[in-house]
Amino acid sequence: MMTKRIALGLLWLTTLSSLATDTSFTFEDLGEPVRLRELQMQAVTRDSGNGYMAWSDYETSDKRTLVGIHLDSGDVTWVDLTRFGITHIQMIQADDGNLYAYTGSPGHFLKYDVAKRELTDLGVPAKPASYWLGNAVGPDGKFYVGAYPQARLVRCDPRTGKVENLGRLPGDPKQCYLLHPAASADNIIYCPVGLHHQELWAVDSKTGAKKQILPESLTKAQGCPRVWLAADGNVYGESGSAKFRCHPDRVELGETKAPAPRKPLLAGDKIVGSINAAGKLALTNVKTRKVTLLQTRYEGAPRSIFSVSCERDGKIYGGTFSPAITFCYDTRSGKLTDLGALAVNKVQIYDTLNHPSGLFLSSYMPATVDFFDPTKSIKRQDNPRHVVTVKSQERPVQLTLGPDGMIYSGTFPSKGRLGGALVRINPADFSHKVWVNVIPNQSIFSVAAVPELGGLFCASSIQGGSSAIPTEKEAFVFLWDCQRETVAFRAQPVAGTKNYGAVVRARNGLLYGIAGTKYYVFDPAQRKVVFTSALPVKSLRFPELSDEPADPRGLIYGVGDDAVFAIDPADHSAKIVVRDKSLSHAFGFFVTQDETLYYGCGSRLMRCRLRR
Repeated sequence: MMTKRIALGLLWLTTLSSLATDTSFTFEDLGEPVRLRELQMQAVTRDSGNGYMAWSDYETSDKRTLVGIHLDSGDVTWVDLTRFGITHIQMIQADDGNLYAYTGSPGHFLKYDVAKRELTDLGVPAKPASYWLGNAVGPDGKFYVGAYPQARLVRCDPRTGKVENLGRLPGDPKQCYLLHPAASADNIIYCPVGLHHQELWAVDSKTGAKKQILPESLTKAQGCPRVWLAADGNVYGESGSAKFRCHPDRVELGETKAPAPRKPLLAGDKIVGSINAAGKLALTNVKTRKVTLLQTRYEGAPRSIFSVSCERDGKIYGGTFSPAITFCYDTRSGKLTDLGALAVNKVQIYDTLNHPSGLFLSSYMPATVDFFDPTKSIKRQDNPRHVVTVKSQERPVQLTLGPDGMIYSGTFPSKGRLGGALVRINPADFSHKVWVNVIPNQSIFSVAAVPELGGLFCASSIQGGSSAIPTEKEAFVFLWDCQRETVAFRAQPVAGTKNYGAVVRARNGLLYGIAGTKYYVFDPAQRKVVFTSALPVKSLRFPELSDEPADPRGLIYGVGDDAVFAIDPADHSAKIVVRDKSLSHAFGFFVTQDETLYYGCGSRLMRCRLRR
């Protein structure tokens, strides 16, 4: 475990007046909770000699590369693409034997000459362009990708190095995603567009002509259709329960065939598979089908920490981003444990709530809550257990125990949509109820219990799902009456606020909440704001505030910029406690009752003891 001491200079002496005069804090790097060794190979090329190399892409919080495995030695070659920007990588092997990639912000097409070990920037076909999933290669060898946020189809011709922007496909400004295109044998590129609603565009690769081909009965649904290339050279798809064959001017409902099998990656007389958890690459003999395992020097990819949420039995629990893996840190032994994919969703864990019966986990996407009993062994059909998936919602930011013993979460809606939901879960039997659009066209970011009023204090945002266009001008806070199941009152503590953030109930019964770069103090009994002030930081780190006041003074801690700050309910003041460079990269944090801060910094779990 690596420890560093930092001494605070005079400019940093803005800590709470009640803090001790000792102005040194210890920041500890507790280690890396999750590293994935498994890797599916995507291409095989010749190396500089007579051997072969297997290739894939490599994505971490601070690094984007192509990674090549030498099949004679297991050695690793890295081709760094990080300088173009931290976005997804789409990669193909072209007929010329070289690798082509689309990555960066804005997206660049790149060529990597395997023999010469040279990387060439072929150019930027569209701006802005910062996110994509999937690609297609037409029978003419051209490489197609759909780029967010303009839902543009871009392509690269490996034969000439020419890159092109074929234009934005949808006319609706709420449509920003073009995902997983497919190319038919007659060179028509079929492009699924969403996620505000479903569209499917057919683009003629020769003329550039484009047409939306889904019938109106299918375009009303939220989400994105799925398409695939079958062995017969045609493209088929599905939208909900409807299946179809794609034509340049329409879809033919009812006709479908299975996706064409993935072509094997051949390296001489071997089929290249994937790297397993031990770092070994599977190689299958084409004739005998015998599998050999090549020990590689690939050490795996550390996963970014997305949330650090709670403590249970001396263990700190959190989750990672892409994929969503749950981990824990034992404060007594110092051991980090990768618990695997406990949540149904595979992208990220938003929150983990410690309940007497076990742990409840909220994850994205869609908005989902699962349950895990850490006192029992993991069994896929029993523990963890799925609780609820909320239809048309995607981000359950925070889980809270209500005054009625029920568990609540607010949500943001699905991409392109407005109107979040309030979700209630009975921890005794996992029954649930959902109220949608509680505050019209607004999402619910944070929820805090108000026991004396039998309700929940909720903070809303005019934002909707990713790419949604807000219709409201100002956000609200409101009290939800748990018994009557209705909004008891609503207010706007800081005029002009579009997004109310985290809110925490202090031990004096007052509510402390975030409003942009300000914070407010709300008295729920009097239903009025009693104090507002500017935060001592300009930008906040998720989840903005730790959920509970910390002993012994009931301080409410937050993280922003490169600092920890604390709000003191004794006088409503908010001041910097400590600064550290690692805090500028913090994501996901939690403060224990003994005032110890745990937080993610990239793939590392960090700790700082705040009590003096």
